[in-house]
Amino acid sequence: MRIGIFGGSFNPVHEGHVKLAETALEELNLAKVIFVPSAGNPLKAGARHAVPLLPAPKRLALLKRAVKGKRGLSVSGFEIRRKPPTYTIDTLRHFKKKFRPADQLYFLAGADVAKGLKRWKDFGRILKLCRFVVASRPGFHSSRLPKGVIRLVFEAIPVSSTQIRKRLLPSKAN
Repeated sequence: MRIGIFGGSFNPVHEGHVKLAETALEELNLAKVIFVPSAGNPLKAGARHAVPLLPAPKRLALLKRAVKGKRGLSVSGFEIRRKPPTYTIDTLRHFKKKFRPADQLYFLAGADVAKGLKRWKDFGRILKLCRFVVASRPGFHSSRLPKGVIRLVFEAIPVSSTQIRKRLLPSKAN
C-alpha cells in the first residue's frame, strides 16, 4: 500500500493544502494521505522573522474540519504530541512502524521547503525511508531539487497561509 504523509505547519490549513493531498492521492496512486501538523520547525526556531504558530490544538482542529468527509484524507497529531524538537526522520520512523513493512511511504511537502532540504536532519536517511515528493508551484524549477526527490506537478490555488495570516492577524504577527 502507498501512504502519503503530508508534513507542514498548516498555519493555517487552506484549500491549497487539501487540493495538493487530493492530487497526490490520484497522481501517485496513494491509498491515503495523512496530514501531520508540526509542533514547530527546528530550522526556524529562534529566527527573528519566525511567524507565530496558531496554537497546536487549533491547527489540529482546523485540519480535521478541512478533511472531514474527504475520501482518503486523515489527520495525525503525532508531531504535536511529541516533545520538541520534532524531526521528519522521527515522524517517518513512527509511521514505518505503524504500517506493514511492504507499505511505501511518500512524504509530501510544498515547494517552499525545497531550497532547505539538504539542511534537514538525516536527509539522506529520510530518502531511504520514503519517496520524498515536492509539489511544484508556478515558477518553481525542479533543478533545485536534490537527487532522489520527486516533483509533483500541481495546479496550485493562488492562496497561501501567509496571505491568510496577513488578512486575519495584525501586521507584526506576519
